Amino acid sequence: MNNITLVTWLGSGNFGTSLQSFALHRKLQNLGYSVTFLSGCPKKFTIKNKIKYVLGLIGVDLSSIKRKIKGEKLTLKQKKLKRFIQDNYHLAEAINSKRQLDRIVDNTDVFVTGSDQIWNTVYCFNPFYFLDFAKDKKRIAYASSMGISDFPNEHKQAVKSLLSKFQHIGVREQTAAKAISSLLDRNDIRQVLDPTFLLDRKDWFAISEKADIEIDTHDKYIFCYLIGNNSWYIEQLQDVVASTGIKKVIIVPAVENKDFSVEGATIYDAAGPLEFIKLIKEAAFVCTDSFHATALSLNMEVPFVEFMRFSDDSKGSQNSRIYDILERYNLTYRIYNKADKRWAEIIDYSAVSNQINNDRKASLDFLVESIER
Repeated sequence: MNNITLVTWLGSGNFGTSLQSFALHRKLQNLGYSVTFLSGCPKKFTIKNKIKYVLGLIGVDLSSIKRKIKGEKLTLKQKKLKRFIQDNYHLAEAINSKRQLDRIVDNTDVFVTGSDQIWNTVYCFNPFYFLDFAKDKKRIAYASSMGISDFPNEHKQAVKSLLSKFQHIGVREQTAAKAISSLLDRNDIRQVLDPTFLLDRKDWFAISEKADIEIDTHDKYIFCYLIGNNSWYIEQLQDVVASTGIKKVIIVPAVENKDFSVEGATIYDAAGPLEFIKLIKEAAFVCTDSFHATALSLNMEVPFVEFMRFSDDSKGSQNSRIYDILERYNLTYRIYNKADKRWAEIIDYSAVSNQINNDRKASLDFLVESIER
């Protein structure tokens, strides 16, 4: 049995980040692998890091002490996220020394990195998420995302050097497959599904049963999750309400857009990852600009409309990943358009689900073969 160390973002409030890492961790475990999750590492090992390491050995939690000093308490959402992580991840110890990192490398057979935008070097270039520390161990990328159409010129050579050490690279977007194929002059770069698709509809339904939702969800409702802070979203959401005839709106505020609201909506700010899944599952309609809310809607066969968070010509635009997933399943008409209301129609999910099932099998084959070869 291979010992796998999974390297990606753990998630500190963004639901998509949490659920993609959860899904890949869970699927690798279900496949019979021993999985350890490594979410980060200091860029430099300082005296401060070493003190943290020693304190950790005797059970001292500095972050908890800091909160007590400041009089801060965890919110209900933070408590749910903390419990979700404790219940679902086999976490590596916090890395505060080179010795700790070396020990993890020595005990690892295969490093798997992905998914989410860990390779978005416009947002942040961190060589750790390109496995710069992995020595001679096998490196695999599963659904790693750039979020953008190409790497900035100032990072290209460094990225090329790091990616050339990967034995197998699977990326989430077709645009990323093209960019990395060109950068490395390789023809084996594969597009694979986001990890949330590795778990099927029944898996997510079962997981959602552990949710604890404190608000009334009995009436038909629109579930709204918007990350972007765009002034036109209110008008667009009001149009969705009018076009669908669904009056009840439940808004789960995104970390990046905490204050979004419309008149008469229920604001539910105590959702953890489990509640997020269940609210999508039971929604009559989903309104979102989030890749992962879109992916979960597709996977659980829920009608949705897509708001576009970025203009296509903006430098940091992440629209490519939305276009990729909607084009793959012939659903580009789900992008909001004031003049063309096809996005309000019920989706015939039979053809979509068949394609997702085929893609899921191909993606799982890639993952297992990459580990075993």
